[in-house]
This record gives sequence, C-alpha cells and structure tokens, in this order.
Amino acid sequence: MAPVTRKRGHRGGRFTLAAVGTIAALGLAACSGGGDEAEEPATETAEPVDAAPLLEEALTALADYPAVVATGQIAASVGADVQETELTVADGGATRGTFQVNGAEAEVLAADSKLFLRADEEFWLDRSVFGPDSDAFEGNWVRSSPAQAGLNPSSTLAPPSLAETLGAMELESDEAVEEDLDGTRAYRVDLAGERNQLWIDAETNQVLRIAIEELVPEGAESGPQVRLDLAAAEEPAVEELYTGLATAVEEELGSSRDARVEAAWDGEAGMSCDEGPSCTWSGTVHDAGDNGSGTVLVRMDVTFANEELGDQECSESGALEAGGTLDLSCGVDYDVTSSDPEEYNIDADAVLSTRGLTSTQQEEMIAAVNEQHEATLSGGEDTGEEGAGEGEEGQ
Repeated sequence: MAPVTRKRGHRGGRFTLAAVGTIAALGLAACSGGGDEAEEPATETAEPVDAAPLLEEALTALADYPAVVATGQIAASVGADVQETELTVADGGATRGTFQVNGAEAEVLAADSKLFLRADEEFWLDRSVFGPDSDAFEGNWVRSSPAQAGLNPSSTLAPPSLAETLGAMELESDEAVEEDLDGTRAYRVDLAGERNQLWIDAETNQVLRIAIEELVPEGAESGPQVRLDLAAAEEPAVEELYTGLATAVEEELGSSRDARVEAAWDGEAGMSCDEGPSCTWSGTVHDAGDNGSGTVLVRMDVTFANEELGDQECSESGALEAGGTLDLSCGVDYDVTSSDPEEYNIDADAVLSTRGLTSTQQEEMIAAVNEQHEATLSGGEDTGEEGAGEGEEGQ
C-alpha cells in the first residue's frame, strides 16, 4: 500500500482532532539567587531515539492484540461532525461500542462484514437518514453503511489492519521525541502527511495514542480523521465482546431494519381487480437516495378491505440493490360464489418496510461470530473475518 500523504493548505476555520502542539519540555536549568548557594544540577533533555525500529516494534505488538480498545474522537472527514467514540474491536473485526455526536448516542455492532447501529431518532435525523420504515429505527438495531456510521470499525481499527495502515505511512522524521503524555513517558513519532502522529509508551513500547488526519485502510479510497487512545483488551473484555455479540445477533437482529438504501415507490403503485373479486397490488420500488450502498431486503405488506367481505392480506419481499429498482406484486381472491353478479368496492393499503437480515443471514452471522471467537482465543489463526472493506460491507 502506498504511503498516505496529504497536501498542506490553509488551516483556518476548521476543527481538527489531531494534536497540534508538543507537550512541554524537560530540562530547564534552575539558576541560583546568590553566589554562595550551590547551583542545582541541570536536568538534561532526553535524547531522541531512532523512530523506525521503535515504530516497527510497537506495530508488531499492536498487530498481535486479540482486540483493541479505542477511545477518543473520530470524524468521517476533516470538518465533519466529531464523534466521541469508545469501541472494542477484535483481531478479525468483530466490534461493539458506542458513538456520541451532538448529544445523540448510538450503539455499534459489527461482525461478518455487517455493521449495525442502535440509536434514538435524533441520531438518524442528524444524519438525514430516511426510509419507508424510519419510524421503526429508534431504539432498534438498524443495518447501516460505514458512511452513516462515520467509519467501518472492522476494516479501520481491527488490530492487524490498523497496524498495517500505520506501517504503510512514511516517517516525517527519523527521530522520535520523548514527551510526557498524560503522565506517561512516551515517544512521539511524526508520520508523513498533514498532522499525523502517534505516541509509544517508553516503557512497554505499545502504541498509546494516534492522531491521524485520514486513516485509510488497505483497499479503501478514504478514511476517517481520528484521535484515539489505544490499549490491548484484557481477556474479560474480549469475552464480554463476543458474548454480547452472540446474544445480540441471536436475540435482537431478527427484527432489525436496514438504512443503507432509501426504498420508496417509483411512480404510482396500485390495485387491479377481476371477478371473484380477485385483486392484485403491484408497484416498483427504487432507491430514492443519493448515497445508497449494498443490497437491502424490502418487504411489501398489503391489506385489502371490504365492509361486507372483510379484510385479506398478502405480502411479497425482494432484494433492492443501491441505485436499482424492484418490482413487487401480490394479491388475494375473495372467491365469492353467487348466482347474481355483484359489485364490491375494495380498498387497499400497501406498506413498505426493510429487514436487516434474512433468517439464513442471521444463522450465518451467528456461526461467523462463534468461529471468530474461537480464532481469537487461538491467537488469531484462521480468523475467517473480513476486516470488512468499505465495499464488502454492502452485502
């Protein structure tokens, strides 16, 4: 992967997550007030160290984490809304955590190349996300795109992927400078590009913090702006991650919805009736948004009603690709038997909704979570998880 470099330009008028100053200085000498007093020894400034081997050792350790706990701030891009973030991301990409932006919080869940969010209505309105069943989004798991989440944690923050991304960035300076980072002795490593830095613990040689203007994982064209504190997840946190994921997938995702494509009627949908009366509702659904991704399961439920004959229902489902169309049709037959022909007024109401997973996909996701759990416990061998690239998440 080619190193990430960014053009330097005007910086006024935008918020930046990256740390811009350096933390202050060891080694100011104290001066005596009188000639007879002993002069205090000067504190020596710590000598810089070679950045390359220090960084290589730290990234090798990061790549071997069973999971990383990332806490701090992200933004989908420079100038975008800043999200307070706390995520636990396993070596194969399985993720749980939270985002908080503009006072609205969202839970995050990712596994098996699929990303879900659960949030209040304000969160979805803030992102201008709409759908035929958007009134059901609040408090429910909703399958989402990385663009809607602000990043794809599986591909961006999984320890091996993150280490690879950081390792592909060239050094701005060959020397790492010692600093006091929140009370911890750390070496600051300056990476090529605009405001790209990371800090490495001087004692443990583990990455403590990253501040990257655009963290672009392999295979992606863009990435989020991040300022994150990193730590290796302890075994209880790893078990909690997988236990929570397995429970959510099995018990909660069956009722999930899908926000990745804004499904809506394309033109007029309507009803036709023949003798019987036998009635059919037909229509075409299309992607009414500008930023759809993936393929979404769309369901149509139709209720036919007559005061004398009562109500009958039918339904039909299909897969709607981003930017595409989907024809849906279903019908009922009242099958009235009479020697004298009669006319009946039939009313119909059709409702569109989405589903985040089919029953088969849910079973596959449960199996994938269990397989990755075993792989993580075995040290990451045959993880089977994707690191879910930006394009792959759209399944």
